[in-house]
Amino acid sequence: MMLLILIRVTLLFALALVLMRIAKRSPAAMQHLHCVCVLAGSLLIPLGALIPSRAAAAFAIRLPAIAAVPAAQSISHTFAWAPYRFVLAIWALGCALCLARLVVGHWRMSRIIRSASPANADGILLADVSVPVVCGLFRPRVLMPRASAEWPEWQFNAAVRHELTHVRRHDLWTLLIARVSCAVWWFHPLAWMLASRLQDFQETACDDAVLLSGIEPATYAEALLAVAKTSIPTTLLQGCSMTAQTNLKSRIARLLDRRLPRNPSRRDLIRLVVVFTVVLAAIGTVGLRSSHAQETPEHVYQMSDGVTAPALLYRIEPQYTEDARAAKVEGTVLLNVIVGTDGLAHDISIVKGLDSGLDLMAMQAIAKWRFQPGTLDGQPVAVRARIEVNFRLQ
Repeated sequence: MMLLILIRVTLLFALALVLMRIAKRSPAAMQHLHCVCVLAGSLLIPLGALIPSRAAAAFAIRLPAIAAVPAAQSISHTFAWAPYRFVLAIWALGCALCLARLVVGHWRMSRIIRSASPANADGILLADVSVPVVCGLFRPRVLMPRASAEWPEWQFNAAVRHELTHVRRHDLWTLLIARVSCAVWWFHPLAWMLASRLQDFQETACDDAVLLSGIEPATYAEALLAVAKTSIPTTLLQGCSMTAQTNLKSRIARLLDRRLPRNPSRRDLIRLVVVFTVVLAAIGTVGLRSSHAQETPEHVYQMSDGVTAPALLYRIEPQYTEDARAAKVEGTVLLNVIVGTDGLAHDISIVKGLDSGLDLMAMQAIAKWRFQPGTLDGQPVAVRARIEVNFRLQ
C-alpha cells in the first residue's frame, strides 16, 4: 500500500511539472494555483487510499474467530517486520524535523511581532527584519525593516502594496500547504521542486497584481532592486517576503515584458481546479485498479445483498514473533478481506491491530488460507468479510 501511494504521488508530481512546462507562459496566478492544487492533492492521496477499506469494513460479515496457538518455533521479529518499521521510523523522524522547523519559524515571527512598533496609521509595523514580509495566519501583519522609515515614499508604498497583495491572496495559507507537503514527502525531490516553484509563482503573481494596480514596471523594478540590496536571505522565518536572491533577475525581466498575460479570469481559475480534481480522482482510481486488477474481483458483495457467507476450509496457524512472545503480547487482530470466487483472500487490510509483528503474521497466514466461496443464487461470488485472529500464549 505504501509503495502504491508513493507511485501515485510521484505520478501526480511528474504530471504537474510536465503541464507547467507546457503552459509556462500562462499567468503566474494560474501557475501558482496549479502548484497549490498539486501539493494539496499529495496530502489527500494517502487519505483516499485508506478510506475505501475503512468504509467497506463497516458492511463486512464476520467469520468465526481463529485462535492462533504459538508454534514450537517462533518467527524472528527482526526478520519479519524490522525493515518496514525502520523505514517508517526514518520517515517519521524526517517529517517531525520538518514540522519542528516550521513551528520554530512561526514562533520566531511571533517574537518579532511582539517587539515591532507601528510605522503608520494603517497598521504597518516596523520590525527587526531585513526585508518586507507578511506573517500571521489568522491575523496577518505587514512587517517592514526599521530602516524603511528612511526609504523614499515610492519605494515604501511599493513594498507595502506587494505585501498587502499577499494578504488578499491568502498566500500564507498556500505557503503552509506547501511546507506541510514538503514535511510529509521530505524525501521526495519533486515535492521540494514544486514547493520552490509555488513560492516563485506566488511572488510573481503579486508582482502582476501590483502592476495592474497602476505602478509603472520600471518604478516597481527599481523598488525591488533597492529592497534586495539590504535584504539578508533566511529560510527559517515563516512568511511571504518581498524579495529572494534566487529569482530576482527573472522577476525583473518579467516585469519589463509587456507581452505576458497577468490577469487570469475567475472562470479560468475555477476551470483549473475542476480539471485538477478530475485528474486527481483519475490517478487514484487508475492506481487502485492497476494494483488489484489480478487479485480483486470486479464486484464484491455484502451480506445485505443476500449472499451466503464463505466457509473456511483450510488454514495455517499464524506464528508468534520472538519479541511478542518475550513481551507476552496477547489479543485479537481484526482484518478486512475479500474472499474471492477462487477461494482465496484478497485485499487483506488491518482494521484493528495488536502488534506490528503479529499483524504481519496474521496477514501472511490468511493469504494462504482456503475458503469455500460465498454464493448468490447458487453461484460463487466475491464477498467482503472480517476475520478475527486471536493470539493466545499457552
